[in-house]
Amino acid sequence: MEEPTQVQEASEEQATEWQPVSEGSPVSGASREDTATELIDFDNLEEGLSPKDKIGADTMSDLLELSQTEVVVLNKSWEMFMVALGGERETVGDAIFGALSDRLVCIKEAFKGRPRAIISLNLFNGFRLLCNKAGDAEDLRKQVETLAFKHLGNEINQQRVDGVTESFLELVQQNVPNLPPGAVNVWQKMLTYTGSCCRYISATYTERLKIIQEDWAVIQTAQEADAKEHEDGEKNVDRSFGGMCAFSNEVIGQETEGWMLELLQVFGVLVERIGNPSHLLEECELLAISMINKNKDIDFDRFKPVMLAALRSLLPKTWSTMHETAWEWLWTTIAHNLGESTSKVKAFKTYNVQLFSALKEEQLDVFRNDLYTDFFAKCAASQDIFKQSQTRLHYIADRVLQSSYEMFHTPKNEMVDELSALGLRHVGYGVPIELFAPFTDSCVTVVKDVVSKMPKSESTKIVTNAPGLLQGVAAQPASFHSQIG
Repeated sequence: MEEPTQVQEASEEQATEWQPVSEGSPVSGASREDTATELIDFDNLEEGLSPKDKIGADTMSDLLELSQTEVVVLNKSWEMFMVALGGERETVGDAIFGALSDRLVCIKEAFKGRPRAIISLNLFNGFRLLCNKAGDAEDLRKQVETLAFKHLGNEINQQRVDGVTESFLELVQQNVPNLPPGAVNVWQKMLTYTGSCCRYISATYTERLKIIQEDWAVIQTAQEADAKEHEDGEKNVDRSFGGMCAFSNEVIGQETEGWMLELLQVFGVLVERIGNPSHLLEECELLAISMINKNKDIDFDRFKPVMLAALRSLLPKTWSTMHETAWEWLWTTIAHNLGESTSKVKAFKTYNVQLFSALKEEQLDVFRNDLYTDFFAKCAASQDIFKQSQTRLHYIADRVLQSSYEMFHTPKNEMVDELSALGLRHVGYGVPIELFAPFTDSCVTVVKDVVSKMPKSESTKIVTNAPGLLQGVAAQPASFHSQIG
């Protein structure tokens, strides 16, 4: 999607595909403390809002339906705000961070120790995506849910939601005194809705995550003790999670298929990632490649009764309806991600071959040069890390493309060894993982441009698939080590 600032959103868009399962009933109105300031009349800010607009923190079932006029006003005010601050996303993000941290001390504490440039970039992207998704209520809900899950570890209350809303609106009005009519009102709607969703997710899912973590810790402890008894020759029954799943399959009368074996190897990793949407999605996309190599057609519903039967057997004293609900939610979320990821892998694998067989040396040279031009423009701080010679930078670009091809065609164990070794060699550089997303973003942007300029006979089938192809795999080496099985 093209914005006035020409900022690409490929890497951030990945997260919106992750759809956690949420329940709820119709929302009720929520009161807020009115605070008068010199720039914003908060006493009258909610005039004209319907009860549905005054989103509360009790549920997430309702969508925020903005009118076309409101969507235009929201995006126009954001564009004017960016222009007023010079149009640089780092500058805009830094201004937002300054405003929020001046109002709320907890903001400073939450980001303590992280590079300010990275914080600014994350804040900029967060607000930008709210604007981009405002025209589609369902897309906006998914984006806000994803944002809420990223903040599960933080205490979110109404006072903090109001603090964020008010400080942002003050900042906007200070820099853009001639805002379009209704801009403050629509931003109030958007930020109240976002904050309420964060509160609801925190209240609803924190307990589920706690149950899952405690259950898994018990299972792992018992599995270690069981393994020791096996070594001593005292037991013959496999009471590990994988062993109990295999036993459950036998009882049900179904075969433990190859995809299920791949799943069981990394199931613990998925459990650990359930509270982090973007990381969980990365793991599922990576796992999908291994699964498709084992089975072309996969019915993920077959694993749910197997998993629940194994858990009931391993946790007989603590298992309850709450535990059942928590683990059902976990598998529903994972299965949704795996379903979408395996569908992509099936499509991308063919286009992967077509893309890399069609690339010529001149196109590779464009990628090698434009990659860093785009990346340095997005993240100026990254130039301090990429200080190597031009030859070395070109080699890194070539390795990105090579790994993107091999990810689909090289046996898993070989890729694990190669990428793990690569990660270990670079551990001493201290590269912030927050730079991975914009680097992937640049890879996608440049490849998309390269493919679009290829002769029509070569690019017809791959031009619309190449961006998604690289977007899906370019960030994977960061998490590949976690799936060593």
